[in-house]
Amino acid sequence: MVNEKSYVKLLERRNRLLLGSNVLLMVFVLANALSARWPSIAISAQERESPKNLTVSELSIVDAKGTVRVRIGGQLPDAIVDGKVHPRGDSASGVILYDDTGEERSGYLTFGSGNVGLTLDNHEGQTAEFLAGPKAGSVMRLHWRDDAVELRTDEDGPSVHVLQGKRVVFHEPPVAHPETTELCKALREARSRATKEQLLDACRSRTSEAACELCLAK
Repeated sequence: MVNEKSYVKLLERRNRLLLGSNVLLMVFVLANALSARWPSIAISAQERESPKNLTVSELSIVDAKGTVRVRIGGQLPDAIVDGKVHPRGDSASGVILYDDTGEERSGYLTFGSGNVGLTLDNHEGQTAEFLAGPKAGSVMRLHWRDDAVELRTDEDGPSVHVLQGKRVVFHEPPVAHPETTELCKALREARSRATKEQLLDACRSRTSEAACELCLAK
């Protein structure tokens, strides 16, 4: 016959076994609950560790057909107009937009010369430009082939031009002393590298015929 002390010890042993089993069960349930959350926890940790800055020399964005529609670059390629490559004549960095044929239609660029500009193109070439110089001066130009309207402000003062056939037919305000303008100085300095007719053509795209003749007369 079991005495009272032995019975008490037996009950205590059973209680410890039940307590241990309950603890193991709780650990198992808790582990299953946490495992369902581990993927989201891992993603959050990955997001926290992902870099905030991305350094690349060029980034191209393509459409569903694989055609480049946006290009961001530190050294951009030459322009593509009507399926042909046209040299820019200067190094360029910035953003270029392309249409669904891969032809350039717009750019927001900085150039090696120090100019910065926003350009809009059609399938024949640039049709609108908004440019700013490295230190001062700016120009907005809208044109159709050889005809254009131009608003300009530079060392020679503000002016409005209308061009037909690449020649200025309207210039306001008139140039009082064309021989003292920065344009005239640049043309005279280029005499050793170009003919008079070439200089006149360049001048006629910026000012009146009378001002060009007076500038290059000497």
